Amino acid sequence: MRGFHLSSAGLRRFTLVNVVLLAAIVVSGAVVRLTNSGLGCADWPNCSATKLVDVSSHHAAIEQLNRIFSGAIGLPIGLALLGAYLVRPKRNDLIRLAWILFGLFWAEAVLGGISVKVRLAWVSVTGHFLLAIALIAVALVMHHRAGRATVARRLAVPHDTLTLARGVYVLTIWVLVIGTLVTAAGPHGGDAQARRLDWPLGDVARVHGVSVDVLVALTLVLIVALVRARAPRRALNIASLTVIVMAAQGVLGYVQYFEKIPAVLVGIHVFGAVCVFMCVQQLLLELRVADDSVVAAAGRETTPRDVVIAL
Repeated sequence: MRGFHLSSAGLRRFTLVNVVLLAAIVVSGAVVRLTNSGLGCADWPNCSATKLVDVSSHHAAIEQLNRIFSGAIGLPIGLALLGAYLVRPKRNDLIRLAWILFGLFWAEAVLGGISVKVRLAWVSVTGHFLLAIALIAVALVMHHRAGRATVARRLAVPHDTLTLARGVYVLTIWVLVIGTLVTAAGPHGGDAQARRLDWPLGDVARVHGVSVDVLVALTLVLIVALVRARAPRRALNIASLTVIVMAAQGVLGYVQYFEKIPAVLVGIHVFGAVCVFMCVQQLLLELRVADDSVVAAAGRETTPRDVVIAL
């Protein structure tokens, strides 16, 4: 492959595949949990003590398919890592992100095995979900960066607005964490014998609900600030989509609680949580725009040292 190079736009196609597949894996994992198939394969990395692959029961088949799907994402992640080295001009920022993504993938695989070994203890399952969210975060940043021909960027809004956006980001992560605790205290543990969180479901659900309400309100304040700051059109569009997804997710959360937490609604709620996080992540990224004047003034190609971290 000597002499073969890849444009950042070409790498962006690989990164989009990673974003989509990583989001799908979160939903796939939720299906395993909601069907009580978390211990359908009672061993790791083999499905059982005697079989590498086992589909002898529907629980085993569901868990086995999820494992195969989760392992398959390693291929596009590996290709993205290789592609990051082939991008010309060289982009050290993309190489670093690719290695972080690759490392998180293997950490997620190991934590998945630990979750099985500890019989789906709620702490391990919660960590497994949050690590998947971290994977999506890095994949989104890499996808965004690969779409920019230059790594020089400038802030497109006042610093106060950026601080507000970061506040929404942090609160979104808090809501996700509390949401995992609601699930940990609820009826869907992945297996009837899984150890559950000893916190009354009603209490943790109320904390989660109030947190969501505060998040929606703060996002509305952010939208007003973005409009006043004449933020880029893409940022405004994503901000509008974010608050719509948040509101829908909030309504769904209340409905599923009063309907006694049916598995189907919980699955949709997990997908909605992923969508909310992706919207907030992308919104934060869109608050910085390419600064072509830096490259023009310097009279040279910008190096990765010029990168300004958005988060």
